[in-house]
Amino acid sequence: MLGVRSIHRAVRPAVLLVGVVLATLAVSLGMPTPRPSSAQTAQSGVTLEWFGHMVYRITSPQGQAVVTSPYLDNPDGPVELSELARTDIVLIPNAHNDDMGSPIEVAAVSGATVVAPGPLGAWLIENGLPRNQFFRTNIAGGSLSRADTTIKVGPSSHDNTLPNGADGGPAASYFVNFDNGFGVYFSGHASMIADLAIYASLYQPQIAILGLTDAAEFAQVARLIKQDNPRLRTVIPSHIRPGAPILSQAQREMEQLGLAELLFMPELRRVYTY
Repeated sequence: MLGVRSIHRAVRPAVLLVGVVLATLAVSLGMPTPRPSSAQTAQSGVTLEWFGHMVYRITSPQGQAVVTSPYLDNPDGPVELSELARTDIVLIPNAHNDDMGSPIEVAAVSGATVVAPGPLGAWLIENGLPRNQFFRTNIAGGSLSRADTTIKVGPSSHDNTLPNGADGGPAASYFVNFDNGFGVYFSGHASMIADLAIYASLYQPQIAILGLTDAAEFAQVARLIKQDNPRLRTVIPSHIRPGAPILSQAQREMEQLGLAELLFMPELRRVYTY
């Protein structure tokens, strides 16, 4: 059954400790440290919060809450289902357990719309997701709009095999665009794909949340998104464990491409306003 939890939840002090470790790591790697918003900094009203692994909550100026890959039992930031009761859209890039998480459970407590590739969505419906809470991804120009938030589907090179072994359709990445012009790109667990430069030039995201499993490829994906997108200002590593050596490797690769100033490692459960 989808969403069965096999990992015991860490107590809140442990989660806070991880946040401290991440902040220390960011300083040691030369990554930007968290800065409070100031009156001198123009803000869009978009907020971002990291719950561990690939679980992010992105909230629009009008309060639309977009949650990515709700892997509730991720070992570095276990999430109570009740914490996601205020969710409007859930983005699922592929069917791997840690990349998909528990969208059926989140949809049940929140009424959120789950966005996923077609065959994966059919599998979710078979396992309890209400059909009217599913939106099928469409790489050929489809989009989902809710209030001031629009989701556009991007390319992905990742596997999308369903838990039953069947093909889940093309994996996806997502551009989260807001009516005020601000945008966030969520790559899921995708790797390098040249078309990203075209998509990024069109949607111009200011933030890119990129899966980090290969440091050199991570840096090249950042380069592709920056190539024709002068608005990109922050690149956030995702799909990682705190303190993993690959973070420092990614820092070096970004430095070689002249992109080190874009790299930012958020603290767990800290809300950032952009």
